[in-house]
Amino acid sequence: MLPSNENLEKRTVFFVASILLVAILLFRFFTLQIMSGEIYQQKSFENSVKIETRFPVRGNIYDRNGILIADNRPAFSLYLIRARTKPQTIETVSNTLNLNESDLQKKMRTAGYFQPLKIIRQVDQFTLTNLQENVLDLPGLDWKVEPKRNYYSYNKCFSHVLGTLGEIADEELDNNPEYEQGDIVGKKGIEKALDQQLRGKKGFQYVKVDAYGREVEFVGSSQSFLPYPGQDLYMTIDARLQSFADSLFLGRRGALVAINVKTGEIQTLLSNPNYDLNLFAGAINEDDWNRLLSDPDHPLYDRACQSTYPPGSTYKMIAAIAALNEGIVTPGWSVHCPGYLMLGRKIIHCWKTEGHGTLSMKQAIKNSCNVYFYKLGMKIGIDHWNKYSKLFGFGKKTEIELPNEKDGLVPSEKFYKETYGGTKTNPGLLANLAIGQGELLVTPIQMAQFAMILANEGNYYQPHVVKYLEDKISGKRDSVLSNKKAVRGIQSSVFNLIRTGMREVVDGGTGASSRIYGVTSAGKTGTAQNPHGDSHSWFICFAPYENPEIAMAVIVENGGAGSAVAAPIAGQFLRKYFYYKGEFDYEKEREILRAIWEQQRKEKEQAEQQEESLQQD
Repeated sequence: MLPSNENLEKRTVFFVASILLVAILLFRFFTLQIMSGEIYQQKSFENSVKIETRFPVRGNIYDRNGILIADNRPAFSLYLIRARTKPQTIETVSNTLNLNESDLQKKMRTAGYFQPLKIIRQVDQFTLTNLQENVLDLPGLDWKVEPKRNYYSYNKCFSHVLGTLGEIADEELDNNPEYEQGDIVGKKGIEKALDQQLRGKKGFQYVKVDAYGREVEFVGSSQSFLPYPGQDLYMTIDARLQSFADSLFLGRRGALVAINVKTGEIQTLLSNPNYDLNLFAGAINEDDWNRLLSDPDHPLYDRACQSTYPPGSTYKMIAAIAALNEGIVTPGWSVHCPGYLMLGRKIIHCWKTEGHGTLSMKQAIKNSCNVYFYKLGMKIGIDHWNKYSKLFGFGKKTEIELPNEKDGLVPSEKFYKETYGGTKTNPGLLANLAIGQGELLVTPIQMAQFAMILANEGNYYQPHVVKYLEDKISGKRDSVLSNKKAVRGIQSSVFNLIRTGMREVVDGGTGASSRIYGVTSAGKTGTAQNPHGDSHSWFICFAPYENPEIAMAVIVENGGAGSAVAAPIAGQFLRKYFYYKGEFDYEKEREILRAIWEQQRKEKEQAEQQEESLQQD
């Protein structure tokens, strides 16, 4: 029996529909497996394979003699992967690690879907073990071994030079596309200045994971590559001298900067008080951070490069150089010092109340006579004084590698007009500036550079703390060669007079307490008045006098007279410096001093006997 027309039509419709359905299915298969095959294959790959960051080892830091200052130790950091993290994971992790749950949830919402989010670094072994034991109940939790800074016995005296590490901030991420959230970067000091060289380059590898996110095996990929370690840093600083300088500042606030005058290499750069770098090796706890912030001595502040002070009498040489080089006075120009100077109806005093008598310029430098330089400053004028201040590098950074260096302040006629009004700088301001007071502000690193310039009679080098960087793999060294610079236009006779005056400061002048036997040196004391407390104690110097190799600046905050506090510190430091070079003998100096004291005792006894004999007669 033949099918009816109605049945035939139904069969035809079914057949056509079947063909269309098969065609659609074939088209979709073609689209998914052929045209979009790579896309879905990658998605499948991502679901079973994760990209694991391999962190490079941060470069070690050594002193100039190869003494290890900082290296690395393994530590554990915890991560959450948003794609696999469940609410119970966040709750458990927050409670275990004492983290704010709502803050953690907020971070998770902004994190990449498959990108691991670092939630805490340097977890202790007990906590990590506890979480590992419950990993099946904590989907999305992961951990990695990362390098942690480790410091040796120099963890305090190098704190301001090395600086600290910390987790990268959001604003730093915006400016540095090579970084990612959770990265550890330099925050202060040389760690910040050379972060790119020290941190190395990350590596990446692909790891197959099971349904619980646990690693099963490594997956080979052309995109995988090993991390490249950071370069090792060799500093110009001598760890022995740095540590010794730290011992000289026990219980004091201030800074000491010593420079090799032939290269510009910083031998010592100390700021005191300092802090323990080990506190920042991990995530510093809140109590320690608040203690450091609230400390009235401000241990986090780098006094060597960031603090600015009036330089006091150490700055008198600028006035002397300006006056001599401009021909305003001659070396023989003399002033009588009765112990004070009348400026209108105002009396300003010399530090020596009974006065110095009549002095030439060289004698005024030796005895640091204020009255002499009061009168000299008024003869020079603000323009010449400002010109020579800037010529010797004041009012601008030395450009040492350390970040946050301050410019200081060299006032000008314009500065005073804008600040105080009026049309002319008054004599009192000029007198004050000539002795290193008033609005003038300098940093200790600037003063050390100034001492280097005087030592070299105008020549100097860029101060720097980096000796060289060494590649761990290739062994290639990138050395820092400082270009020679010069303060030009100063007559050699002017430098000769200034240097001779500084030599006499040490040899019987105000800086006699810095004198060391067997090595000649030259220096200048300073006692800078401080409106907030006791005067600051200053001393700058260089040695040996005949062929200088080291220049330095010492400041002790609220230390009082430079001759009594800063100068002896400089003397002790120079002794140790030349001792390490084999050019100074402590025992020999003691023998010389004993002989001098014995001679003085005999002379005193003879004088007393003569006086007693005269009284009897």
